[in-house]
Amino acid sequence: MKTRLRYGLRLPAQVTMVAFSRLWIGSLKSACLLQVHPASQLSSTAATPSSAELYEGYSFLHLAIDLTDPPFACEAIRHGTPIDQKSGRGQTPLLHALERLRELRAVLKISNISIPSLQEFQYKARLANLNAIDRVRYIIRVLIAQHADVDSTGTWKGGKVVSSLHFACAMGDWDLIALLLEHGAKSKPTPACADAEDFLMEATDKRRFRDMKVNPRTSRPPRLCPCFSGKPRINCHSQRLPYPDDFTCSCGSTKAYGKCCKGRNIDLVEEWIDETQTIRLVRETVISHTFRPPPFMSPEVMETIMNEVQNNKEKFTKMMQDLMWDSEFQSVYAECFDIGCQNDNITDPAFRFAYSETKFFPFPQGRSSSKHYCRQKQKEWNFAVDKYIAGGTDSRPRLEIETAAKIGISLGAMYRACEADGCDKVEGRELEKVSTCSRCKMTFYCGPICQKAHWPTHKSICGTAEQTERPLPSQVAVSNFVSKYGPALTLYRMGSEYLEQLLEMD
Repeated sequence: MKTRLRYGLRLPAQVTMVAFSRLWIGSLKSACLLQVHPASQLSSTAATPSSAELYEGYSFLHLAIDLTDPPFACEAIRHGTPIDQKSGRGQTPLLHALERLRELRAVLKISNISIPSLQEFQYKARLANLNAIDRVRYIIRVLIAQHADVDSTGTWKGGKVVSSLHFACAMGDWDLIALLLEHGAKSKPTPACADAEDFLMEATDKRRFRDMKVNPRTSRPPRLCPCFSGKPRINCHSQRLPYPDDFTCSCGSTKAYGKCCKGRNIDLVEEWIDETQTIRLVRETVISHTFRPPPFMSPEVMETIMNEVQNNKEKFTKMMQDLMWDSEFQSVYAECFDIGCQNDNITDPAFRFAYSETKFFPFPQGRSSSKHYCRQKQKEWNFAVDKYIAGGTDSRPRLEIETAAKIGISLGAMYRACEADGCDKVEGRELEKVSTCSRCKMTFYCGPICQKAHWPTHKSICGTAEQTERPLPSQVAVSNFVSKYGPALTLYRMGSEYLEQLLEMD
């Protein structure tokens, strides 16, 4: 069985699986921005270092080149490894790959010397070496297509300052020479360099090289998208694109996104970030056409929102969807949430502490997120609450603090309480066990009397997509704070741009 990568190299499917598969999407995306010391992980085909210092500054791309592993290199690029991060030797991945290619070719020449007693071994060694050469050449072409710096320089034998074009000329690799020139490589990128032409041995080769430089391109070919669609980035992830259904879901469940959070009203979209030169994954809640504000919001806030919805539901939905995709709008509302969460007058001190520790605002999810995602967030948040309690600064009983600040599996209140108006009995405190609504199984009561009294209010939300678990009082307070002050802060921060977005709704 073979798997075809988008750039055209055919590799065994089992090799493709080695390359930090989509299962690693969360950890690899973060790790790709870090440096590693992979000396202990190198295969027998990797160059033997003279010192551990050689691996200082190594990125996953440098490691992929040492391992001659194109899928690994592609995954590293896909998840944000810096294309031009230099190693401790001052080599970018492109320079490192070209030096690796030259080493492999030198080994190939030696293996071509026939030794009768080692013919079978030599044959296998040559075959392995040829495969390694093809794999490294593939990585080089990928790096160039991803706009790696073709004029970056490093030191070589005898302290010579060389660039990518010098290596290509030294090997007499005319395909790579042509590709580098097409991408704007200079034959003498710095005064410290000799002319790359000097690395060609034959006079005919020197003339050929000069002829190739006669009509240089005025601009570099467009960068191909690091998602490996084969399209230029400007025609691909420069716009927001939906996360593929068959990729592993970002919640960490290990399921395919199409069979996980996509069915829970969660949109995963990808966008290119110029500042970091990476594709960022954004997790967003879909605003349905039957939008209703959460039932726990204050009557004043709920009335304001519902008036806007009823005036023109289609326009309101479109406006909210457009604004939720606006990075400036998102940053303004994140600021508003931050202000609300740290407001002494509306949030519990244990809640404030947990927020400051996690920098995450928990919000009751209903059935809109995977259990794995919610369980991870619950664990992080409740650990912070336990840390607050252990600090001993709060004289309240432990149960009271936990009731006010700890969250459950769906990120609402952890301690279940009667939700009838005027009743605040809590399971484990006044109640041994609460009763559950048999229809939605998300609303709890102290008994049948409260359940019957609350039914006229509960029936409008029971079992709907908007229904969530009971929130903490601090969650309600922050939500109301953001709903009340968010629009004013948005107007202040975004000004006329925000107004124009409202006026231009179709």
